[in-house]
Amino acid sequence: MDELNDQQREELIKDLEDLEASLIELLDLTQSKTKPVSLRENIGRLSRMDEMHNQSILLANRTVTSNRLKAVKIALAHANDGNYGYCEECGNTIAFRRLKAYPDASMCIACKGSAESS
Repeated sequence: MDELNDQQREELIKDLEDLEASLIELLDLTQSKTKPVSLRENIGRLSRMDEMHNQSILLANRTVTSNRLKAVKIALAHANDGNYGYCEECGNTIAFRRLKAYPDASMCIACKGSAESS
């Protein structure tokens, strides 16, 4: 595979920085909705159950967002040390198109496919 050129690398680093900012903003916006569901007297049992269900979905989404943020931070660290864009399994260059779609990707398509089928 072809190495990333400087322009592609800069574009991808900008994508990573933008993604990091949006993930942080999303976590900040949803923070207040993770507080325990209150046992208000004026809310029915089904409404309370709906609130609890919605909150569990929100918490699961926050976990996914938090994990993605960690992956973005790792990718940015790799960008700073010159190791960004290389597959952590085989060491080959990750395709620009893959990184453009998933700037925090840590594996090439072949290795990711193998890992998911195992």
